[in-house]
Amino acid sequence: MKGLTSIIGMIVCLVAIVAGIIILGGEIMDFVNIPSVMLVVVPTIFAVVATFPISVVAKVPGHFKALLVQEYRPGEYIDKIVVLAEKARKEGLLAFEKEQVDDQLMQYALRMMVDGLDKFSVKFALEDCINGIKERHNEAVAIYDKAAAFAPAFGMCATVISLVNMLMGLDFEDPNAINALGGNMSAALITTLYGSMLANIVFIPIAGRLKLLHKKEVFCKTMVCNGLLSILNGDNPRIIKDYLVEQLSTGDGKLFRDGRK
Repeated sequence: MKGLTSIIGMIVCLVAIVAGIIILGGEIMDFVNIPSVMLVVVPTIFAVVATFPISVVAKVPGHFKALLVQEYRPGEYIDKIVVLAEKARKEGLLAFEKEQVDDQLMQYALRMMVDGLDKFSVKFALEDCINGIKERHNEAVAIYDKAAAFAPAFGMCATVISLVNMLMGLDFEDPNAINALGGNMSAALITTLYGSMLANIVFIPIAGRLKLLHKKEVFCKTMVCNGLLSILNGDNPRIIKDYLVEQLSTGDGKLFRDGRK
């Protein structure tokens, strides 16, 4: 449900704008202009494509999936780490050989622990994985930050294009041209509106949501790293649990309203 708040927020923003237009006595169809959409949306999309490698842009559908369904529950990670700590204490690290977990980072760490890698090697490998996650997330957020910058800029470019065309076709000796001046001017300004709406209703909220998910995932992955390193260190499961729970009250741990969920 939490992932739906992004979409709900966008829809409410759009509805509020439409309602405002109607309340102020405007006509919705006066704000619908297909050429203006083409002058703003298409250049914005392909400017993003020109900015980033195609391998990065191709991941955009996955971003929307993450926005809708991705949620992190640090309490579940803590419970699993405590179970692993108790198992290691009773049976040794080789007991993890057949252990299957959903989290890829945790599974990778368990493999290294079974293979007998020392604490520092495991720590280095896990930190390298977390840095890779950070880099991937930064690329994703950068797409929407750039799009949020491009959309208003192309909105202004489209407005200038529309104004130039309007002025070039203006004939003061033609009464019809004079009468059409207001309509042509409003059509030119619509492109600025489209660019601003795209940036502030679509791209900036998506970037903000992805940044929040990034902080939550990095926190959980770091917590997994710390917990597993504590297991390698031979710490008591109860101490490990207290240590991980304490992390929920500091830094990005505060992002989770209830650390046990």
